[in-house]
Amino acid sequence: MLKPQYHILKDFQLESGETLPELKLEYATQGNKKLDNEGNINNAFIYLHGWSGDYTSVENLKSVIGPGKAIDTNHFYVISPTALGAPGSSAPSTSGLKTEFPHYTLKDMVRAHYELITTKLGIKHLNGIMGTSMGGFQALNWAIEYPDFIDFLILNGTSHRVSNRMYGMYHLMNQMITEDHGYMNGNYTDNPLRVMEKSSALSFLWSLSPENYETCFQSRSEFLEGMGDLEKDAHEWDANDVIWRNEALLSHDLGNEISKIDIPALVVAINQDQIVDFNYCVMPMYEGLKNSQLFNYDSIWGHYGCVRDVQKAEGAIKNFVKTIYEKEC
Repeated sequence: MLKPQYHILKDFQLESGETLPELKLEYATQGNKKLDNEGNINNAFIYLHGWSGDYTSVENLKSVIGPGKAIDTNHFYVISPTALGAPGSSAPSTSGLKTEFPHYTLKDMVRAHYELITTKLGIKHLNGIMGTSMGGFQALNWAIEYPDFIDFLILNGTSHRVSNRMYGMYHLMNQMITEDHGYMNGNYTDNPLRVMEKSSALSFLWSLSPENYETCFQSRSEFLEGMGDLEKDAHEWDANDVIWRNEALLSHDLGNEISKIDIPALVVAINQDQIVDFNYCVMPMYEGLKNSQLFNYDSIWGHYGCVRDVQKAEGAIKNFVKTIYEKEC
């Protein structure tokens, strides 16, 4: 089982110019460090979780990250940090700042992890980064901000841009929360659970493939019961955390900047993904990257397939990583 560790960044300045006097970052590691002749870790790999995850999310990818897997922890020292804004790391809910917590961007999320990697762990170079969904947004920003720091990218169920439909869904989620009477302009004592449940239901209604909704439920009542079970997941979500995170997500549009990325990248995509649409989000990214490969597969789980069916991509990931280091030899 992964054990969380913590590091405090002092006086962390955000892209807005605001400063967090103390930024706590949560992370975990697995695998063994390998050191070069100068004592530097030379086998580091980062896994970046999606919208609702944390450092433990890497355990959902045991079929591709672990001993003997495509990302072999016998070879790689895998670091899985919790994102800025997610509970475990500094966030509106965990800092006690609530609405006073500064608004952050994807670049802020990336730089916080860069500082963790370089100052706390003393790593001067990464073998690779794998980002799932919103973690992939960050991985792309890593590649733009620190192009000489990384050997390869694995972009899993993600894109360089937020589609109009995706923008509309997360914008509506924020609107629902802020207009709910229980939100109280963010100064609530009790988290407004009912609107958080509705937010979860909104997400559920387009996270799976159309086939899943029609074939995995035998009746309307069973479907509503399944939706209700997922609504309960939102009891763990804090309203301010969700709003701040969505604002960072909604600004994601790298446009032609991705043409600057020369790092070898493997794009892993799901054909039935309704959140990260294959035609409007995945293909433009794949075609815009200078040095990329594409592996796409079917999954009844839709967007969730980037975790639940990721084993379908194990061979592609293993071959991709192998070719990276064959080229260096």
